[in-house]
Amino acid sequence: MKSNLSRNALIGLAFIASLVMIYFGINFLKGINIFKKQNQYYAVFDDVSKLLISSPIYVKGYQIGLINEIKMIDAEPMRFLVGMNLTEDLPITEGSYLEYGIDMFGASTANLVISPTGSYMQSGDTLTGTRETGLMHDVAAVMPMAGSLLTRIDSVLYSINRLMQNPAWEQSIEGIEGTISRLNRSSESLNRMMTVLESDLPEISRNLNTVAGNLSEISSDLNQLDMKSTFASIDETVDNLRLLTRKINSNDNSLGLLLNDSKLHDSLNVTIDEAARLLEDIRLNPDRYLTIRVKLF
Repeated sequence: MKSNLSRNALIGLAFIASLVMIYFGINFLKGINIFKKQNQYYAVFDDVSKLLISSPIYVKGYQIGLINEIKMIDAEPMRFLVGMNLTEDLPITEGSYLEYGIDMFGASTANLVISPTGSYMQSGDTLTGTRETGLMHDVAAVMPMAGSLLTRIDSVLYSINRLMQNPAWEQSIEGIEGTISRLNRSSESLNRMMTVLESDLPEISRNLNTVAGNLSEISSDLNQLDMKSTFASIDETVDNLRLLTRKINSNDNSLGLLLNDSKLHDSLNVTIDEAARLLEDIRLNPDRYLTIRVKLF
């Protein structure tokens, strides 16, 4: 009897221990630590895709709790209430919000963004919930464009394949080969020219050195000239020309009178006219002048 009682007691104790372990295990998975005081807050979301119970909650990278509850509170429009079990005694101000996102491995993480101002909230209050636009969201948005891009790439590859099968492509390749051959011959000619030029460079360099030496000698000779006396001679010549011009323009000499006085000019004109008439008369009446000449002798 005692043996049966002992066995039943052990079974009962084992069952109770199992229930306790299950209780602690379930609460642990829910993020509830029954040995430590915890604060419960809530956040309302329009979409909780990929958000799971027991997802960690961070504040600036430091974990402060877990998501312990997700339930739908409205159907039109659809809204969800998410419970937050915070293990840290963290003061939360009004205006704070819970933001969650999905990393590249598909795991969900929530970040509590605390407002720097506002009155403090009490345990059980509700915050605003938002979803972070992360890398996976951007990839999902890009996928339709990627599909369109792949379609265009396939079309381009098909066009290239048809172009490669065209007989004109072979002719174009042959033309390109001919062009490359001509370019090679031109390059060889250019190399030969450069070789000849390199062989002539010493002679050209010597000639340039000779020319530079001659220019240096000329420059030295110019430096040795008495430039002051030369300029003085030029100034004296210019003064003489200026004096000559002044005398020509004045009326105190014959050349000046001839150029500037109209009387001398008129007298010369009269004399020339009389001489012309005399010569004309001699031509018309030569006997008159011959008779006078005889009488004189």
